[in-house]
Amino acid sequence: MARGSQNGISNNPAGKPAGTNQKLTLSVRERIIEKIQDDLDKYFEILNVLTEKDYMRCMNELLKLVVSRPLNEEESSALKINSEFIKRLFNK
Repeated sequence: MARGSQNGISNNPAGKPAGTNQKLTLSVRERIIEKIQDDLDKYFEILNVLTEKDYMRCMNELLKLVVSRPLNEEESSALKINSEFIKRLFNK
């Protein structure tokens, strides 16, 4: 018999309470964003001197942070099922 809990099942069925702070607090996030904004010109200067290959690699990684990836078939199907369940649950 396997030890531990099954995937998707935890010892805390109620889950994390709504509004609970994340590990990375809002003030830390604000400081990180402020630092990035302060150094933004430096980042663009560095991007401009990269080789085309390195520039494209860097831009590809940055885009991953900004643009969400498309759902695969399994995720899309699960989303549709969950949406239908919620509609039925709330008679919408």
